[in-house]
Amino acid sequence: MQTDYIGHDRAYQKRRNDPNYEGWSSGYAEDWLRSWQPMIQTTAFPKQGKLLELGCGAGNLSIRFVQAGYEVVGVDIAPNAIAWAIENAAKAEVKATFLEADVLDLAEIADSSFDIALDGRCFHCIIGSDRRRFLENIARILKPNGILAINTMCNEVPKSTYWLDNFDPRSRQIIHDGIATRYIGDSNDILQEIMQVGFRVIDVEIVPPKDAEDLADLRAIAIKLS
Repeated sequence: MQTDYIGHDRAYQKRRNDPNYEGWSSGYAEDWLRSWQPMIQTTAFPKQGKLLELGCGAGNLSIRFVQAGYEVVGVDIAPNAIAWAIENAAKAEVKATFLEADVLDLAEIADSSFDIALDGRCFHCIIGSDRRRFLENIARILKPNGILAINTMCNEVPKSTYWLDNFDPRSRQIIHDGIATRYIGDSNDILQEIMQVGFRVIDVEIVPPKDAEDLADLRAIAIKLS
């Protein structure tokens, strides 16, 4: 299936000039309280350490983690996202590092150099065999017993016109003009993907949809086995 990951850059370019957007979307304060703060508060999540956010976008989540006491590096393939993230960090007066990098390669990141890898809702944008590459690179950059924290869309899709027109139930991909843009997998299948590359899942929660047009999120914490 054809992909267009760098296409996110065009979207960030438009959003950066639109006051209705804080980053890829808006409502990050609410999302922090609903999705990320509960994850930090679990016993499985480290209370400090060096954290890499994958697909950091405009840095909204990375900035929150700096404010929560973590040393943060954010990576994204989109140059406009990284420029925006640097600008947002300066406005928030926080110290974070943002790098233009491909999450399927992470050549800029040394082996065993991070305590925590955070999927800031990037994993559902990764398609097909690229998903294993994504996870293998996370395993490479994590220290022994490092933590992978995943928050990704999963399970049933809404029965609205958009989904009927664009979602392929066989591949479980959203497809626009022949380009796959999202993978909405079964939560159990996603957990299997994580375990197959050398992680043990130690905490799982399915966050239900907010409304009829929303999707559930799989929130999982996994530890690197070696």
